[in-house]
Amino acid sequence: MIFGVGQLRSRSASPGVGWVRVGTTQQVDQGHVTFVSSVPAYVVTTPDGLLGLYAKSTHLGEPVEYCATSGYFEDPLHGTKFDSMGYYALGPAPRGLDRLQVRTVGDAVWIDPSDLTAGPARGSRPPSRPIGPYCPET
Repeated sequence: MIFGVGQLRSRSASPGVGWVRVGTTQQVDQGHVTFVSSVPAYVVTTPDGLLGLYAKSTHLGEPVEYCATSGYFEDPLHGTKFDSMGYYALGPAPRGLDRLQVRTVGDAVWIDPSDLTAGPARGSRPPSRPIGPYCPET
């Protein structure tokens, strides 16, 4: 008789301690930009895969909001603007939005809030153009 000992992982099992579930791959793909309030972060669907962006400005740590009309991430307090991939576009921030690791396990998308990487330096690449008007500042 043969007995096996082990643990079965479900298709949506966490990739590790501290990872936060974002949603299903279908939900994330359909949303294009998904906000994860518990981190806070955005998961962005790009042609190259999923991108995790920390939702705090690199200026003074202010919350950054996604503006659907411009397609940019905007700091409504100080006016910094980051393009759809988190690259610096305008304002006082010293660099683009910080990055977080994103992983897909089965049909679930996960983000690691403990794995923060500094955003790209100003001028590391030209920002994409906004797709429309910026959102009003508050």
